[in-house]
Amino acid sequence: MNHSDIIVAINNMDLGNRIRNVLNQNGLSVIDVCSSGNEAIRKVRMLKPDLLIINFELPDTTGFEVAKIIAGDKLSTVILLTNQTQKEYAESLIGDLDIICLNKPLNKTTLLQTIDLILRSKRKVKRLEAEVNELKKSLEHRKIIDRAKGILMEKLGLSEPEAYRKIQKQSMDTGVPMKDIAKVIIDTMQ
Repeated sequence: MNHSDIIVAINNMDLGNRIRNVLNQNGLSVIDVCSSGNEAIRKVRMLKPDLLIINFELPDTTGFEVAKIIAGDKLSTVILLTNQTQKEYAESLIGDLDIICLNKPLNKTTLLQTIDLILRSKRKVKRLEAEVNELKKSLEHRKIIDRAKGILMEKLGLSEPEAYRKIQKQSMDTGVPMKDIAKVIIDTMQ
């Protein structure tokens, strides 16, 4: 498994430390173990982990309430440790929040496989988000260039291919990106 930061929030510190040891032995980095919901919220906001593993029962609030806050604010993905009744309750209210319920008692293999799937999915989503951002930038640049072409066509009576070639040639001659040339055309000729 790739490096990732995990916080464990569980009311039983011995169990929390056992979970930490299992995860650390399997190449995962548990950056903190805490025992209350408020502490978990504070640590997640401060440390920005990839994953929060939280018990449904905590001394100060329910892990479900903490999970809703963390997932709702998109601070981290959450694995909520539940019994069957708690799982049914939580799953009926989760909606599209980034919360996965796992039944207790914990099974090492199931926990590790769940974490692996979550982390792979997060990496895939990050790649897709980067692609979408790059496409948005490219579309924005294209809009600026098209607007500059329109101005050149109107003001100088050029055809569309001629206007494009004019922007392209000026970009190549000056070493300035086409979008920047287009911005100057828009600013000066409009």
